[in-house]
Amino acid sequence: MKPNDPGLLRNIIALAVFFSFILSSCSYVGFYTRKAHWLKTFDTFPTMAVLNRVAPEDSLVLTGPLIKPRERQESLLLIATSSQYRQDEKVAVVQLKDTTDHYMAFLPKGEYTLYIFADLNRDGDFERNELVGRSSANVSLERSKDGTIVAGPSLGLDFKKPGRTDFRVAVRVRPASYLYASLDDEFFDPRFGTEGLYNPTALIAHIQGFFFGLEEYDSSKIPVLFVHGISGTPRDWKFMVEGLDRSRFQPFFFYYPSGLPLDKLGSLLAQVIENLGGYSKKSRRKIVLAAHSMGGLVALSAIDKLGENGASSSLALYASFSTPYGGVDSARTGVEKAPLVIPAWRDIASESDFLGYLSQRPFPRKLPFHLFFTYQDQARLKLGESGDGVVALKSQLLPSLQSAATRIYGFNETHEGLLTSEPARKEFNRLLEGIAPGREQ
Repeated sequence: MKPNDPGLLRNIIALAVFFSFILSSCSYVGFYTRKAHWLKTFDTFPTMAVLNRVAPEDSLVLTGPLIKPRERQESLLLIATSSQYRQDEKVAVVQLKDTTDHYMAFLPKGEYTLYIFADLNRDGDFERNELVGRSSANVSLERSKDGTIVAGPSLGLDFKKPGRTDFRVAVRVRPASYLYASLDDEFFDPRFGTEGLYNPTALIAHIQGFFFGLEEYDSSKIPVLFVHGISGTPRDWKFMVEGLDRSRFQPFFFYYPSGLPLDKLGSLLAQVIENLGGYSKKSRRKIVLAAHSMGGLVALSAIDKLGENGASSSLALYASFSTPYGGVDSARTGVEKAPLVIPAWRDIASESDFLGYLSQRPFPRKLPFHLFFTYQDQARLKLGESGDGVVALKSQLLPSLQSAATRIYGFNETHEGLLTSEPARKEFNRLLEGIAPGREQ
């Protein structure tokens, strides 16, 4: 390749942009250091918990129903143990959401024993003699339909005759709700978004679920499900949420670790939509799905999976904001050159297998799709193609998605600035007006 070859110049520019980002990021340095530590630890003293940190992209989500009397409202704790490397290793310790009727745990592939504890004496602690449910579970790809979610056994809970475990249990009961009064709550702090990118297992331990809201589900209102982007949290949507007419719409959020493979995240979002759709179907209120940046790729993957299950009809419309449908060139260079690669980077890289698959999938013809794109690049030295400083226009405006879109909206905003843009908020609210309660859908 000659020194003045345009292809060489593009590679140099992409590599410079990518490494200027990761090498200036303390988070990436921390990720690299932690990964090296976990790999060394696993080589010398392997455990399933360490494996969950070494390769979270290979772990699966085990979920199943809880069978219990409706009147029992004690706080519940799930402990999943494995004897793969040492006897009764506690691989996952999850306090279940209040009033939940199912359990969930993020686990490496393997055989597990599941224990459910209840704070029977209401002293604020889960203890070994408060065991109300137990079962075994096999977590494997063979037991998963989508390569992400494994259907676990039904767990019947016996509150009248609690059992006892041989291993010690001393876990403090903490508030465990999917509802928060405000997006300003520390639970949604941006540092957790960074953690979700570089340390997915830690974020999952923090959120212990993927679906959150600001109020109880109200069948008289239309649910709006917001999906944040890479290294984001639901707080990114604060400005948009503040503009909602809360008498007619209620916001919910898909809160997820953005470092995981996007196909897995699409499966998790599809399940959230299906669960929320079960409630909205009774009230005949369809769901509005809004996604920013990489979250739009997660949303598109979920829509594809819902279409396969015949469940995409639960959506009223889909709106994407500055989504890299054609991928990110610098991410592809990073995948090729970076010393350690975060799984999500492989999927958002231009020409990735994930994007290639999505581009071949048909978009549901009856689902209104509104594409918001941005084109303000504030960089003094503009390298590469036109865009919003993060995503190129050609990626946001992929021809196949333009063809699928009901309407396309352009804004002179930066990639992140779109979410605090008054014109964008007004346009989004105008879309919502078309499906407001009391009007024909």
